[in-house]
Amino acid sequence: MTEQTTYADEAPAVAPVDRVVTVLLLVGLAVLVPISGFMGLLTSMASDGCMANACNADLMSVGIFTSALSPAVVFLVALAWVVKRWRRGRSTWWIPLVAVVAGVVVWFGGALITFSAVG
Repeated sequence: MTEQTTYADEAPAVAPVDRVVTVLLLVGLAVLVPISGFMGLLTSMASDGCMANACNADLMSVGIFTSALSPAVVFLVALAWVVKRWRRGRSTWWIPLVAVVAGVVVWFGGALITFSAVG
């Protein structure tokens, strides 16, 4: 005798457009990661305004590393989240958009930390 399947056992159907949009947005996000990481490294030029011991070097380092590495970290978290939802058959198109917003917020937070360290 065969087992009877129910609708609860089946994964929800996701439109192919959702998958295509997700992949395109992830590719766009992957292009932005090295650009924003490089721009994060450029925030180190804030130290040009430092005279003698007027700057907090440790705080500046934290800000530079935050703004330089946060795009890659946000991308990897978004990629893992997309894969998890994709395998469960859930909608994923919005995750790269949330990642862009989160990356921008964290990047500017790092830049703010860097600029606040200049005395």
